[in-house]
Amino acid sequence: TKVSEILKLESAVRIVLAPEGAPLRPGFGRSGNVSSTVPVALAVGPEGGWTDSELAAFRDAGWTFTSLGPTILRAETAAIAALAVVAQLLAC
Repeated sequence: TKVSEILKLESAVRIVLAPEGAPLRPGFGRSGNVSSTVPVALAVGPEGGWTDSELAAFRDAGWTFTSLGPTILRAETAAIAALAVVAQLLAC
């Protein structure tokens, strides 16, 4: 999928995984505007990471940058781990 297509996603919560992002925290699901019924878009980068221009496009489009920590995961593993974390935080 092209980044330009991802940027068009309309979702109340749009998260891009990036090393410089803040860790997903328990308060995420209790912020008052996020519940388990709100659609969440999660962008997981390719092997090797996002390019600088892709990160700039996400930033310009208002996506929230988050991280799963300092360990670099394979794209497939990062997607599963991020979905598990987001699901748990939304259940709080």
